[in-house]
Amino acid sequence: MCTAISEEFVQRTQQNNQEFQTFYAGGGTPTLLPPEFWMRMISMVKTPSLREVTIESNPAVLDAVDYSSLLLAGFNRISVGVQSFNDEQLALLGRRHNSSEASESLKLISKTGFKNISIDLMYGLPGQTPEDQKTDVEEVLRFLPQHISVYDLTLEPGTPMGDRGKKASENECVEMYYQIHEILTANGYTHYEVSSYALEDKFKSLHNSSYWNRTPYIGIGPSAHSFTGTDRSWNVSGIPEYESALMHGELPVEFTEELTGENAADEILALGFRNINGVDLAELKDLGFDLDPAEILSTGLVTRRGNLLVPDEKGMLFADLLALKAAELLERIPGV
Repeated sequence: MCTAISEEFVQRTQQNNQEFQTFYAGGGTPTLLPPEFWMRMISMVKTPSLREVTIESNPAVLDAVDYSSLLLAGFNRISVGVQSFNDEQLALLGRRHNSSEASESLKLISKTGFKNISIDLMYGLPGQTPEDQKTDVEEVLRFLPQHISVYDLTLEPGTPMGDRGKKASENECVEMYYQIHEILTANGYTHYEVSSYALEDKFKSLHNSSYWNRTPYIGIGPSAHSFTGTDRSWNVSGIPEYESALMHGELPVEFTEELTGENAADEILALGFRNINGVDLAELKDLGFDLDPAEILSTGLVTRRGNLLVPDEKGMLFADLLALKAAELLERIPGV
């Protein structure tokens, strides 16, 4: 797999003089691949513009020696998938770690020397109460990470929770969302995207922000997505098919989607209402669309700052509804 990933990177970049700002090793468990491999990959993208180099980690997979190896390989940020400090809820999610192992991993990471640590939590689990969720958030704050991501449970087919088809009620999820916002902002965190909180502006995830800002990116590996600015593509998911394509000198692309003006405009709306950068009316105009913001502003969920329509914390919660409403209000500019 390491050889195939390296080969795909070479094929995708050999024709271009790329300048990378971020590198993100995620999906699955990237820490199962040796640090020497990641050191080689990072060396291939290391340019003066590279600022953020992140790896995802699951608690209890690594020890202090391995965390040190990741630092030496070139990672300056780590994202830890804790999800919960409640052992029953971790079992429901099918996680391999328990709460004690999660706490121990976070202590080891801090002692190792990582200065930019992000912790993932999840809410909306079946049987989870706002009090349970408050306990999780307060436990995270004991470690004072530079970044916290708190995700509403999404029921995906093929996952333990998705197959059960159950989660907390909508009212409970909304209550937990506001509770998270209240606790974290009171402790100095900035709520800059619907699920994302940073202790300081410099700790906002540059990599994730590039997705929300529709910055082009290259995805490497099975099922990875790439975006050119006009086209979005994704790789085959099967490892044999992935490796076979690369062995034959072909990119392992399963499908490519061209984003038309309307599709691109819809994407700007869907992503923009999720974060405090908002929706740029000038960007929509460049695509050939006008949007009269009066009806969106009348919801009280959005404010206008120049050409930007910026959601508040409630607006981010209802980002999907705002995007659908705004899409209905789009008008094509004649001749554009």
